[in-house]
Amino acid sequence: MKISRREMITALGAIPAAGLLGPGARYAQAAAELPTRPLGRTGRNVVPLALGGQASLQWTRPELDAADIIVRAVQLGLNYLDTSNVYGPSQANYGEAFRRLHLVPDASGYDAALRRKLFLNSKTTQRFAREPVKTGPSALDDLRRSLTMIFGDGQGLIPDGAYLDSFQVHNLNLMEHADQIYEGMRERGSRMPERIGVLPALLDYRDGTNLTGLNPEKRRYIRHIGITGHWSSPILMSVLRRDTANIIETLLVALNANDRLCIPHQHNVLPLAAAKGLGVIAMKLFADGAFYGKPPRGTRDFTEVLTSVGKPEAIAYSDLIRYPLSLPGVSCAVVGIGHIDRDRPERDQLMANLAAAVADMPGEAERARIEREAESRHGALTNYFQDKWRGIVQPPEVRARHDGDRVVVEWQTALAGSNPLWAYEIRSGERLLLSVPYRPQLTEMPLSALVPASEVGPAGISVVAVDSAS
Repeated sequence: MKISRREMITALGAIPAAGLLGPGARYAQAAAELPTRPLGRTGRNVVPLALGGQASLQWTRPELDAADIIVRAVQLGLNYLDTSNVYGPSQANYGEAFRRLHLVPDASGYDAALRRKLFLNSKTTQRFAREPVKTGPSALDDLRRSLTMIFGDGQGLIPDGAYLDSFQVHNLNLMEHADQIYEGMRERGSRMPERIGVLPALLDYRDGTNLTGLNPEKRRYIRHIGITGHWSSPILMSVLRRDTANIIETLLVALNANDRLCIPHQHNVLPLAAAKGLGVIAMKLFADGAFYGKPPRGTRDFTEVLTSVGKPEAIAYSDLIRYPLSLPGVSCAVVGIGHIDRDRPERDQLMANLAAAVADMPGEAERARIEREAESRHGALTNYFQDKWRGIVQPPEVRARHDGDRVVVEWQTALAGSNPLWAYEIRSGERLLLSVPYRPQLTEMPLSALVPASEVGPAGISVVAVDSAS
């Protein structure tokens, strides 16, 4: 069901004040008005707008009650809630909000039904669950810190029944990160190496096992495992291709209206994630405020957090929200909130963003219009966090070997430029032997095709990727 912004404000504005309904009842009434989308193969459905853990939850103005933003989001029916160990006080703000919402296990009035309806995610930037030569927290320390900050006393206590719906390995931006997070995966259940990557250990904390030796109490602290990335589609694609056991279920990735001015995630990692059944969460819709005048770099303090509902001279905030949500395979979009206003809905970023997220989605022609406007008004530098445009990167590691009267041709995936890849053309010199429709490379095993040996001339074999504009 699609509803207009006016209908959304009317419906949600009619919900009684918090004092007249408990948090769970109010959430249920609000959520009944909202459409949802499947979050990949997690078995969960999510409202298209997700609450981000940054903006005023991380950089909080002294006079602001940051926890009330979280309470407001739940009251409006949002169910995907995001935070991280690197977001300053964000997790502590969730802890305060969850106490107000009766979402702390073992506490008086715990609302287990409401907790089951929410999808709570946190993250770690650590690559290892055990690394003997390193000082400082491990990924598992971060997991426990998330749980004590949100559900416990912030000092290490984790109440029975506390869990995260998802824990994501955050900001994978180097190829060595892809190597590190898988260390020890093959050895699970046998003699483990001294250094253990985050993914083998998170499996134990998802399944309640102790195959790494790092979960002796066999805790089940998480329900799903995910990854995130801003910079590089190739790195995220490498991580997903190595996941032959399909343990990764969510991908949080930068996706905004200037995506195609960079190496576009929407034409590279997004098709692979969709083919593997991941729930995709779009982020950086506003380029961390760069679309609205903030310098193209990470936010430094609360003075740089946007508190208005868009700006008159800039691209419409609703276009920036609708654009990534219209891309095939996207489940929801996470947006940080700078300001809410319970008395004046037109000034409430949560209300405005939610109305945009459940409105009609743009088709291909309108997406092109949004792209043109975003580029002309704001330029490619808004995506300071994303790998720069290179055009099509042709398939590497092309190999050909004879197999009787056929030639087996193998290659690794190409990278798309501004347009989706359409096909791989197998050529001998300038002669086209075979056109293979593009498909994502699901594993590290190369893509392959067969051509008659009699067709291969002295020039040998090449594989050329062509896009939809060719």
